[in-house]
Amino acid sequence: MKLRRVTGLLAAAGVIAGAFFASAPANATTNLTIWADKGTVDTITARVNAFKAANPEYTVTLVEKDFGTVRDILKQSVQSNTQPDILAGAAHDWIGNLVKANVLAPIDSSLPASWKDDFIPGALTAMKYNGHYYGAPGWTENIAIIRNVKKAPKPLTSVNQIKDGELELNYSATTSDPYHFYPFQTMFGAPVFAQVASGANKGDWTDTVGMGGKPGADFATWLKSKGTKFFGPPANAKILCDFIKGKIKYWVTGAWNINAIQSGASGCTTGLKIGTGYAIDKFPKGPTGITPHQFLGIRGYLMIAGRPGNPTNVPGAVEFMKYMTSQSTQFSLYDNFNKTPANAAALNQAKNDPVIKGFADAANTVPMPNSPAMDVAWTVWGKAEARIIQGKEAKPDVAWAAMVKALQTAVNKVK
Repeated sequence: MKLRRVTGLLAAAGVIAGAFFASAPANATTNLTIWADKGTVDTITARVNAFKAANPEYTVTLVEKDFGTVRDILKQSVQSNTQPDILAGAAHDWIGNLVKANVLAPIDSSLPASWKDDFIPGALTAMKYNGHYYGAPGWTENIAIIRNVKKAPKPLTSVNQIKDGELELNYSATTSDPYHFYPFQTMFGAPVFAQVASGANKGDWTDTVGMGGKPGADFATWLKSKGTKFFGPPANAKILCDFIKGKIKYWVTGAWNINAIQSGASGCTTGLKIGTGYAIDKFPKGPTGITPHQFLGIRGYLMIAGRPGNPTNVPGAVEFMKYMTSQSTQFSLYDNFNKTPANAAALNQAKNDPVIKGFADAANTVPMPNSPAMDVAWTVWGKAEARIIQGKEAKPDVAWAAMVKALQTAVNKVK
């Protein structure tokens, strides 16, 4: 098995399979500018070069930008008319924020009737905001329960089976980590936002905070009762070694920590092998039998809105996205960089890798909301969660209800 460095969540150029977009016209403008963070540049450069070799009529410029600041830089570039055609490696939950800032352009007119068949469930939905699609999915990320096989030979079936001191996840003492705690929250039927119940947009997120009422109160009460004795202390730098040495049985994390688990680290130099040393499991059912969900994260390719004098090269961008979402490309990104494919055929091909198969089989996911409200939600939500976990709220249900009310007020201001 080939397993390389993972920063979050494919063979040779070959024939492009699963045409996601309509073909570009033969007389399309050939210049194409793509912005990407360093990790994405490292990941896609070989495929960009393969695209150029297969399509010599295109001139492609790949520009490296900092992941943490690229959204602000992009907004400024649109104002100064120096924007790129595509933002590559973008997190899908940026979409609402960028649409609100008039940075992105919809690609609906380029979608063929068969587009739903090309991707795993939820991957393309994650690229949609307010009924429009603004990009194409590249690779996926989700968390799971990583189990030390020698200390816990069998997968969990209920969260009630976990004893204090057996599980850890890394979280902040001030802002927690709602992303990693989300499966436990959904064990109580408390989603971050309400979802559309029926119709063409069934399953899409609304801007109504959904984690209030009795489900939210029950989760908050349970969270305090478990506290740090169950989830471990915040900002624990010893989780990796604790897991490898078997001091904890379960670790809530994603594929980005698999290389470290297998390679070991200072103080625990002997890593674990999948199957004999560790396993990747789905989250168990909650205290009352509810099956939890974890977030599905998508890194993809976003279409940037053009301006007079610097229009977006839509045909070129479409052709490039078609190439980057093909089975051959997405399998290549897995094979060389361990990126879990969003393309369904490529994922099926990659499932020969037990790590990819493990995270895919463990996924009972919902796409992370891409509303502009998420920027404020993580902070408001996380601060309340952190205080409850650490026993700083005498009445956790009351504190949670206050958080929900404050979050809804904040969401209403950014809608």
